[in-house]
Amino acid sequence: MKKNVAATMAMALGVGLLAGCGSANNDDANASASAPAASASGSAAASPSGSAASGEAAEGNLTGTITWATHRTELVDTDLKKYVEAFEAKYPGTEVKIEGLKDYEQTIRVRMAANELPDVLSLVETTKADLPKFYEPLDDLGLDDNIYFKDYNSYEGKLYGITQQVAINGLLYNKQAFEKAGITTPPKTLDELYADADKLKAAGIVPMATAFKDAWTLQYWTDPAEFIYGSTNLRNDKINSDAPFTADGAYGQGLGILKNLYDKGELEKDVYSATWDQTQKDLASGKAAMMYIGNWAISNLISNGLPLEQIGFAPLPYDNSGTVKGMMRNDWAYAVSSTSKNKPLAKAFIKFMIEESGDYADHMIISPLKDQPQDLAPIADFMANKPEMLEAQSVSEQVTAVENKMQFDPFKFIQEVTVGKMQDVFDSYNKKWKAAKAAVAK
Repeated sequence: MKKNVAATMAMALGVGLLAGCGSANNDDANASASAPAASASGSAAASPSGSAASGEAAEGNLTGTITWATHRTELVDTDLKKYVEAFEAKYPGTEVKIEGLKDYEQTIRVRMAANELPDVLSLVETTKADLPKFYEPLDDLGLDDNIYFKDYNSYEGKLYGITQQVAINGLLYNKQAFEKAGITTPPKTLDELYADADKLKAAGIVPMATAFKDAWTLQYWTDPAEFIYGSTNLRNDKINSDAPFTADGAYGQGLGILKNLYDKGELEKDVYSATWDQTQKDLASGKAAMMYIGNWAISNLISNGLPLEQIGFAPLPYDNSGTVKGMMRNDWAYAVSSTSKNKPLAKAFIKFMIEESGDYADHMIISPLKDQPQDLAPIADFMANKPEMLEAQSVSEQVTAVENKMQFDPFKFIQEVTVGKMQDVFDSYNKKWKAAKAAVAK
């Protein structure tokens, strides 16, 4: 998921659009599901979108072959194969061919241009108005009222993509490192966060890891700004100002948390040598104590030897009120090609993957289904704080156009604010923003 979040935010620089790749959690993904229901004849008349009248088919009428293109190349021959075999066993006479694509987005964009998309795929984002051109509506799966990010890949009231998983951003921490520094509970206020960072530094532990060099890991640090702003409209609302970046505004206060930790020497000793690969090891070993990142990173720490019971996950304090918020970000979305020759089968497979495959429990990720229980202990601990949960939004076409014009790199922006003089950095970006906004408006 980390790759998708990075790709999504970077993509906002090149085409109309978040983010969110980052992923890991445990969900009980064994709820029963039925295939889409059928027309009386078993093959309905074509709808305006080219699907069956309702896009539905009875379970007994599901036959044929579809191709599933996925970005999850590391799982093609293992878990994804297992899910496909389970689906084919449930629906005899069906076949799902898996195609793992390493350079996924570029390959799919080439196929989009050639009008040769696979039946089922991870949706590659385009302008909202072009969603019906490439993708089939999925409203007939009966999931609309029970999924997160329903509006993210919707256009004119129709749903074209269902996020494959959800990430919650939070303060991931090593309980053993906390214990060594004499910290018994995660911080509930901003002052407590700073005090804990001081204790960890005194104990010879890096208080807050960032993987600063890789940059994409910093994107989560815009969340405090949105918490302070009060909504996830912050990035899009920049269009209403010629100087959206101010030290006393949401961006300054939010990014100021990371900057304050940097100024106090409580990030990595040499931030520009801090990589994600090394950061995972340092967090797992206790050399570093905390990192603000998606819950998907829990599995990374386990893979690096830290037992699940030693992994903590909590909301990041952004002020001293004691109230907390959490940010939810989406990932790649399941989609059906508008040119698929077997849309009922393609839709039934997506429904199976979401409701029955076991993918979420297997990979400790959060299901897009709102009614799935969150059984993984760190997620349960996070939710026990009763945070107000916010859903990330896509970047508007207006804002994207201005950011493209000024060549805005959100990762580099956070780096510069963290290590530089905040107001000087803001002044520079405000100047570029105002000029680009005027140019786009002409």
